[in-house]
Amino acid sequence: MTKRLKIGIIGLGSVAELHLEAYQELLGEIEIVALAEVETARLNRLSNRFNARAYNDYRQMIDREKLDIACVLTPAATHAPITIDCARAGVHVLCEKPLSTSIEAAQEMTAECDKSRVRLCYGASYRFLPALQKARELIRTGVIGDVVILKEEVVGGGGPENHKALSFAHYPAGGPGGAGMGLVDHGIHLIDTFTWLIDCEAESVFGRGDKSGEKPGTEHMHINFRNGAVGQLLYNSGTFSTGLPHEGIFSWGSGWGAGGFVRGGRWAGNPGCIHVHGTKGALRIFYYANGLFLLTKDGPEQIALAGRPAPAHFAAQLHAFVTNIVQNRPSDVPGEIGLSALRVLFAVYESFHRRALVTLSRI
Repeated sequence: MTKRLKIGIIGLGSVAELHLEAYQELLGEIEIVALAEVETARLNRLSNRFNARAYNDYRQMIDREKLDIACVLTPAATHAPITIDCARAGVHVLCEKPLSTSIEAAQEMTAECDKSRVRLCYGASYRFLPALQKARELIRTGVIGDVVILKEEVVGGGGPENHKALSFAHYPAGGPGGAGMGLVDHGIHLIDTFTWLIDCEAESVFGRGDKSGEKPGTEHMHINFRNGAVGQLLYNSGTFSTGLPHEGIFSWGSGWGAGGFVRGGRWAGNPGCIHVHGTKGALRIFYYANGLFLLTKDGPEQIALAGRPAPAHFAAQLHAFVTNIVQNRPSDVPGEIGLSALRVLFAVYESFHRRALVTLSRI
């Protein structure tokens, strides 16, 4: 029997429980040996549920457990020091998005992992969602022709008084931040996803993003890609949705949308959705709800999907990383991918400050 890799989880927020549930599919190739979390009650509950040793200090965990992989699921502001500590201990790292809260910290993370000869897997988990994987296949085989527009909007909420920004523990005061379904915490996924879907880098950007601790507003991003395609993102969780009763889709997967978190197997009134327009057709991608529709001159068609929807994509992501390690291959989604997404994100803030289009240097 092949030796199972020892896994430690650092940070037990709400998304970590979804990771742990998904990882149960992989118990033939991994062993979840320990969890680290500063909140004792949550730590004890989850360590008992998943039969793992509990640590309030992640440093003790990586020192005592001799881990193969640490999954860093803490707030973004803590990613850099934790990842660097893991790398120096010889532990491979799967790090949630965004990679960090500054370009400099992200560069230190990737440099230390290279120096310590450990692999860094960036948590671009949308790449493992079945609807997006199939959409990429259709785009690459030319089914919708040349892509000209990619767009997503998440607009809704219960008015300004109900807008909830993530804390300074996630995003330091005065820097990029905002709501969970805003440009930084969610849009960073779309920056990577758009680039991955069309295999093309961003050339220039313009837009506006919220800053942590400051009055929120409408966040938007315009991306010009090197192949001529345009990406558009629009976010505001402090207004109201225009969705009408009974609009939406039955969600096969668990995930987030303008209406909040929806468990799989329920109706999603305002589900996450990406629109991709090409010269021969278009795609409508419900990435969490696990639905994909192709629209051409012949009319609409629902595309069959293989694989399990969210949160199983977390298992697919970890499985790919484990395979890379066992077969001694580089990470499929290395830290440089997360660094590239951060460069694009931070360019939007620069563009708003300068009131000008910002051109990105080639990465």
